[in-house]
Amino acid sequence: MKQIGKIIAFSIFWVVIVAVMVLIGRHSSARSEVQTLTGVDVVIKDSARRQMVDAAEVRRWIAPIKVEGVRAVDAPLGEIEGAILAHGHVRSAEAYLTPDGRIRIEVTQHAPTMRMMLDGGYDFYLTDRGEVFRSPELSAAYVPVITGRFDVPFSAKHEGATDAQLKLKINELDSLIDATEEARNDLLIEHRHIQRQRSKLRGRTVKKGLFESQEDFEWRKESLKKTKKDSGALYTYRMRVRQKAADQKAVEVDRLIERQKKLQKNYEDFINLTNFVKLIEDDDFWRAQIVEIVVSQSQNGALFLRLVPRAGNHTIIFGRIEKVERKLDRLMRFYCEGLDKEGWNTFRTIDVRFDDQVVCTRR
Repeated sequence: MKQIGKIIAFSIFWVVIVAVMVLIGRHSSARSEVQTLTGVDVVIKDSARRQMVDAAEVRRWIAPIKVEGVRAVDAPLGEIEGAILAHGHVRSAEAYLTPDGRIRIEVTQHAPTMRMMLDGGYDFYLTDRGEVFRSPELSAAYVPVITGRFDVPFSAKHEGATDAQLKLKINELDSLIDATEEARNDLLIEHRHIQRQRSKLRGRTVKKGLFESQEDFEWRKESLKKTKKDSGALYTYRMRVRQKAADQKAVEVDRLIERQKKLQKNYEDFINLTNFVKLIEDDDFWRAQIVEIVVSQSQNGALFLRLVPRAGNHTIIFGRIEKVERKLDRLMRFYCEGLDKEGWNTFRTIDVRFDDQVVCTRR
């Protein structure tokens, strides 16, 4: 009996809890039906570390959206989040209602690691997640700046993952390659079919009928000879046309494959450049010393770097992105052993491209 009593008491307890929750829910629902919004609170969650956006700017973005006086049940939360996320330097935005009838907006900024200001209209930040967003007009982040010119693997207006456009272009080229190869195979099939027809024609012969006159036989021989000549020439021409078209398709496939390889190479160069910047940023000295990286591209497509230091009136000729640690070690030794003696403004250029030496030009 005691056990049954406990079960009944436990059941009654949970029934009461559920009933209370239902009443609270109904009360909240009824309250939201009549409650109107009184305003907006904006919180930039990582403002202590980054200053790409502030609360005032967020308020300007959502100013066209009516909030005050709107019923809580009609709160335009999704519209507010969409208006904020339309700005590339925002990583996330969450809008929700508070019990006192206000909308609280929590905004997280992207974490830029470098800025690229390149020829061709490129001006964007690269984030720690490998995404790009165009530089906002009214703010800037204190990160390394890359200038110059090279083949960037996405358009100047692109925002999002760095490999997004690459994947689209690769897929488009894959489709073009498949379609071109299919067209080439169709041409080769036609070529072989015509070739068989020509061979069959060439193998035709004329036999004299038992009661056929010699004159009729000679006429049929001449007719077949003429047919072989005329039709054979036509077959040969048609074969030549299809072979030429198939060869052109093969050249087109090779050209498309080369475009794919170039796109992949451009993306690899871009990643190598970003990895180089990350290496600079991970070192306290180089992070403070290197303020700009000037990029150019040789005729074979290789990237060539020049570094602009904060201290010293010189340019560092770094060359290709290879043997990076060795070059930086040579430069550090030269800074410690050479510039301290010669003076930091003595040289115009400091070249670290060559093994076991640093080549300088004086002013």
